Amino acid sequence: MLSQLRHRVAVIGAIALLASVTPVLSSTPAGAVPQTALTAVSATDTASYSACPTGSAPASGFSDTTSTDVDCIAMHGITKGVTATTYEPDASVPRWQMALYLTRAATAAGVTLGSGADQGFTDISGESAEIQTAINQIKQLGVTTGTTATTFSPDDNVTREQMAMFLNRFASIAKDHAGSAIASTAPSTGVFNYTDLSSATWEGVTSIVRLYNLGVTD
Repeated sequence: MLSQLRHRVAVIGAIALLASVTPVLSSTPAGAVPQTALTAVSATDTASYSACPTGSAPASGFSDTTSTDVDCIAMHGITKGVTATTYEPDASVPRWQMALYLTRAATAAGVTLGSGADQGFTDISGESAEIQTAINQIKQLGVTTGTTATTFSPDDNVTREQMAMFLNRFASIAKDHAGSAIASTAPSTGVFNYTDLSSATWEGVTSIVRLYNLGVTD
């Protein structure tokens, strides 16, 4: 499952940056500056850019993966690893960790984050200050609405539907920030090969289909 594979999150995290990059990212974390300036994928398609041009991301230094996608999100500061030398590519992804990925991706893409002030979630007080801030910031950004009006369920694993909605919302916000040509309206219909979406919400189906048609997930 997507929610249980951190290396799939790396792929998605790298692609999510494409919604907002301009020829050079407007902001990158200290120590995470790309080795090569971001360039258009095609001279005739100046709205398409690569967040990690071939060969631009140095090795992350993680001993348990050689994924270039992990190298990419490490370069942009989106992941710091479970330890300095491990990424744990097959581990599950809890919702609190997804909040950190998203806020770091927003910073790398130059999206202005909110203050991180309390957004009314009553179940995050046991998390670190960094995690609480990230959760409150993605609420301020409109990327999450919580599992209820007052709970975020930080320790639950991210489901595939939730991840699709997180990324769909983030891509729309990042696109609006940078003026990218990625479609602002998620298609409610389109070409896809899934037969098991009947239990998903309307937004979930829309998000899943949009990401499929953007090539983010297969």
